[in-house]
Amino acid sequence: MKITVIGMILAGICLGIFIGIVGTGGAFIIPVLAYVFKMGQLKAQGTALLIAAIPVWFFPFIPYYKAGQFDLRTALLLSAGIALGGYLGAVMVQHLPHEIVRKAFAVALMGLAVRMFLTR
Repeated sequence: MKITVIGMILAGICLGIFIGIVGTGGAFIIPVLAYVFKMGQLKAQGTALLIAAIPVWFFPFIPYYKAGQFDLRTALLLSAGIALGGYLGAVMVQHLPHEIVRKAFAVALMGLAVRMFLTR
């Protein structure tokens, strides 16, 4: 099934709503790329990272900025670590079987979901 440009934009709007609500992207973008757009796990992850490199997160951040719901110091320090760690992880993942990567991603999401559900 070929997705049209309008379909891609509509999918992006739906993802954007979820991203604005929960403040995360990859957890929603990667499964959509894998299952709706039929991408392999690594291609979905690479595409999600490319999307994140484009300043699309600025717009959902505006309401959080206006409400004062952010920590600049933490964001800057974590960004530096994410840049280095993200590069190293991306180099390593290129040498792993796609099935293991997909399952590891799913396990990580499930673990986080259970922790969030059980924590007050």
